[in-house]
Amino acid sequence: MIDSLFTLYCEDCEVAARPSRLWVRAEIEVSTSRGPETQHYLECMNCGFRFKSCMEDHMEAVDDEEWRRFVKEAVVFLPQGEGA
Repeated sequence: MIDSLFTLYCEDCEVAARPSRLWVRAEIEVSTSRGPETQHYLECMNCGFRFKSCMEDHMEAVDDEEWRRFVKEAVVFLPQGEGA
């Protein structure tokens, strides 16, 4: 069975005939009236659109404040070569 997360796509890129390239930036568990629910925060690697998905086929845009609260920006440290 394919996880529904991997069937999501960026609608803007789909319309523009660009391949959908989504990056899962965060995954959080929240309590709802129906029980625990996992929300995925995703970013399109083509256009930069940010959204969250909490149901199989439902995505919603995420504002900057919510994005900063749940998605920690990773800082990549590359090893320095010898003699650098």
